[in-house]
Amino acid sequence: MAVAVGALLIPLSTWFFAVDRTVTEPYLDEVFHVRQAQHYCQGHFDVWDPKITTPPGLYLLSYVFSRLESFQEYIGLSHLRLVPLDCSITGLRALNAVGLILLLLVVRLSYLQRASPETSAHHSLFDHSALNIALFPPLFFFSALYYTDVWSALSVLASYCFLTTAYRDKYGHWKRGIGLLALGLVSLMFRQTNIFWVTAFPAGLVLVKELDRGHEAIRNSMHRRTQGFGDSLYSIAKTSWKMAVIYDPPVRDAQVNGTNSSLQVHHWAHPNQSPDYLLTIISITACLLSIATQPKRLASLLLALAPFLLLAASFLAFILWNGSVILGDKANHTATLHLPQMLYLWPFITFFSWPLLLPYLLFTPVILLTWLPLFSALECAQRFKRTPTLLPRLLLILLALTLTCVIIHLNTLVHPFTLADNRHYIFYIFRRLLRPWYLRYAASTLYLLCAWACIQTLGTEPTDTQLFAPTPSNLERRLPVPNGQHSARISFTLVLLATSALQLVTAPLVEPRYFILPWVFWRLHVPLRIPVWRAGRRDRGGEWSWERWWAEYDHRLWIETAWLVAINVGTGYVFLFWGFAWPQEPGKVQRFMW
Repeated sequence: MAVAVGALLIPLSTWFFAVDRTVTEPYLDEVFHVRQAQHYCQGHFDVWDPKITTPPGLYLLSYVFSRLESFQEYIGLSHLRLVPLDCSITGLRALNAVGLILLLLVVRLSYLQRASPETSAHHSLFDHSALNIALFPPLFFFSALYYTDVWSALSVLASYCFLTTAYRDKYGHWKRGIGLLALGLVSLMFRQTNIFWVTAFPAGLVLVKELDRGHEAIRNSMHRRTQGFGDSLYSIAKTSWKMAVIYDPPVRDAQVNGTNSSLQVHHWAHPNQSPDYLLTIISITACLLSIATQPKRLASLLLALAPFLLLAASFLAFILWNGSVILGDKANHTATLHLPQMLYLWPFITFFSWPLLLPYLLFTPVILLTWLPLFSALECAQRFKRTPTLLPRLLLILLALTLTCVIIHLNTLVHPFTLADNRHYIFYIFRRLLRPWYLRYAASTLYLLCAWACIQTLGTEPTDTQLFAPTPSNLERRLPVPNGQHSARISFTLVLLATSALQLVTAPLVEPRYFILPWVFWRLHVPLRIPVWRAGRRDRGGEWSWERWWAEYDHRLWIETAWLVAINVGTGYVFLFWGFAWPQEPGKVQRFMW
């Protein structure tokens, strides 16, 4: 842990002090945030800037820290501080730097909570992965400015950590419910869109856990497609209804094609003719309909979901009282159906996380070549064809491309702010994407490739990973979340996709900051390669050594670290030293930012 924090402090302190020396006045949205926070620090809680759209959580936190700063001065310890945490612009910005360090610690805690017993004792890989998440450029960039993003993400992750802790350690209903409700309300004080991550996301996980109560032997029979249990759509639905078992294979083994070349069965009801994701949805639906007929189980389910239902009801009451989700500037921030946001998400993830996606990004062109008659007869081409999880069938790809183009044609929205402010990188992306007109449709192939790679990466497991940590963690037995080493299950992936969609498709404005939480939760659950010697497998070859450590480490993390640092250095340099001036505001420096 100390190494990870120290490794973060070096770039973080460099970036913070560089911004503090160069940008001495509030910049862009900081103008509104800093002014509002200083009103709160002076005790003027009745003053509110109508241009601010988010709740006052960050300003209240600044007020609390300013009081702690005053107390530190009172007891004579002010000389121990590195930077002030008062309500000066430096002190307000420093609060986000502190928040980023806390975020690293919470992410690390999340890894440890989900880890299998064999891997939890040695966690340098988790430290490294947590460091990379803290270095995520849209988060790292705003750690030196007074924006809400860092503490918003931190509050959501804290709520998620409490959820996993509560189920791992078997908290009682009251303790778990009050904790989740309190942390959810705190998170909503930083940003309204957090509602989906503190209600829909945990509620989806708890729902799957409460529905899936059957015996492990029945579950294994479903996954093996045993006759009468999982050999048809009907048998899967029947087994789910009667036995309270969800068909929920790992993403690693899931088939999107819905066909198996080794089985020549031509019947619509055969599971090999249906995608595994569809089968899981049908199984969950059957379990849900079944539980609706059992009053005791239904009451137990509602009790487990009570904290999230109360949060949702509280948020709905706020909307009715306020007349909108947004606090201020409602005319420019009206909730609107914006389906292409879920298309933009995947290139965004791919840009920052390509070191983790590289196998799928490289294999896809090769697999496409095997479909051509010139190469289809080669033995290597046959091997690819015998692995249906590598890429969907051509027909499914064409259907997905058609649907994507329809969404682009009917629902592409360009918010006035997007093309009105050339200080944001998204301005240049959209200016290129929209002209000429056909580029927006040509990008559909990129969207699908990136989406496929991102989802499949949740199921990527290194070779022999089952030998490293064969024992599931205590949490895995009680909540369907990945342990950080093995493949995510389909149910978890569906919940993650649904929550991301709920957050994104209601936002008319495209901003990289809106994609922070979907990226963080995706990245947090990508399986890592745990070294053998760190999994307690001494029978596999002697004692620890630096050579063995290097050979068995997940080298993708080093490439990812270098890439994220390079992006942060580049965007930081551009922000600090590539300023320009608008003709209508001569002498005022404008800066490029996310």
